[in-house]
Amino acid sequence: MPAANTERIRDPIHNLIVFDEKDDVDMLAWRLIQTPEFQRLRRIRQLGVSEFVFPGATHTRFAHSLGVYNNARRLIRLIEDNRLGGARPAPGPSATAPSEHRATVIRLAALLHDVGHGPFSHAFEAARLELAQDRGQEKIKNHEFFSGELIRSPNSGICCCLAAVDPQLPARIAEVIEADDPTDIYHAVVSSSFDADRLDYLQRDRYMTGTHSGAIDVEWLINNLVVEEIPLSQEGGEEADPTLARTFAFSEKGRSAAEDFLLARYRLFTNVYLHKTTRGFEKLVAALIRWLGAAGNAATIGIEDDHPLIRFLTADGDGPVSDYAQLDDQMVWGLVERINRCSEPEPQELARRLLQRERPKCVDLARHFGADLKLLESTDRKLKDRFNKQLGRSVFRDLVPISLYKELDGTRAKEHKLMRVRTDDTVREITKFPDTIISEFMKKERNIIRYYFLDRDEFERAERLMKEGR
Repeated sequence: MPAANTERIRDPIHNLIVFDEKDDVDMLAWRLIQTPEFQRLRRIRQLGVSEFVFPGATHTRFAHSLGVYNNARRLIRLIEDNRLGGARPAPGPSATAPSEHRATVIRLAALLHDVGHGPFSHAFEAARLELAQDRGQEKIKNHEFFSGELIRSPNSGICCCLAAVDPQLPARIAEVIEADDPTDIYHAVVSSSFDADRLDYLQRDRYMTGTHSGAIDVEWLINNLVVEEIPLSQEGGEEADPTLARTFAFSEKGRSAAEDFLLARYRLFTNVYLHKTTRGFEKLVAALIRWLGAAGNAATIGIEDDHPLIRFLTADGDGPVSDYAQLDDQMVWGLVERINRCSEPEPQELARRLLQRERPKCVDLARHFGADLKLLESTDRKLKDRFNKQLGRSVFRDLVPISLYKELDGTRAKEHKLMRVRTDDTVREITKFPDTIISEFMKKERNIIRYYFLDRDEFERAERLMKEGR
């Protein structure tokens, strides 16, 4: 093995990300970065097709993962140096400091947490879910599952690299990434209201999209970070003791900055991740992938059955991880270009629109009807009935639940991902303070409902129907 050297990567968010030759974990992380599975992340855009709206949003899962690793190191140093605001020790085994090996596992889990993302990131998962539902399946394996599989697979460069250091390391890292609930304070580094992942993407996505609203005071937040015990669940009824976990919270001095952090995330959802034009193009991507995954369709336009994407999409259930590991944005764009030259009108139209950035027409029910939930729901039913035969082909319905704590997949954040603040007498969820600047509207779950149309006549009929609903 060649002599180790300190390596430096320039980053627009963190300036220099340094991999110290004297730090064995840094050197292992550097070797992991060179593996084919991690290098694949260079070819996956962090925000999928958001560059159709925000031209600067061309950053990748690769850059994001480096940033998350850098953040994880910083948070772990705070834990190890006991600089988290005089955190109250938890009773029982969790009160003892985790071993050095645990810190290693968490740092590497932070680096590898997104290695299982597919092309177009979250848009690909949405497409696969629609394809599974066509086949009568309710669920799909998410990117966390594929991250775990790629890390554990004895054929992957990641697994070989980790196992050379410790044969148990791949399994332990995969378990952290796949876990639903935290097991100790180190776990909060990769899964909490202020984890290394959020701390990077909120800054990186804001910077790369040019979105200036939602500034984040990172240094003040870190300076006011504390550790608290929070209940994860109440098993066995109200009289049973709740399951507790240690996670990050903020001191009272950090409350205003913590509110800004939470609001910045909310604004990125409303202004960037759920932008109506972006969502429209994601619907086109999903429809094209769904068409490719239907039995026999790819063959009709000359795409080989042994193409990795076709093998993966047409397998009984999800395809093998070996096929998944070959998928990236470039591979899908190559197929889009081929489909654009085919004679099948339905997929050719989708491909042409993606290549030429011809956006579908959008009817946004929430924008038209505002808080009138009854009118919104009745119009939604009318549109579904009117365009039932066209749905998924020339008309696409998009329903996204949103609230302050919603995740990108629409699920509500778990208890350990709610933001909490320590006061002199208690620990409160941040929206429970009487003088909070966070509005009730943001806390309540609501649905963004939009319809996208490829055909102008259908779009105009939908607009007339919607006006009649008023």
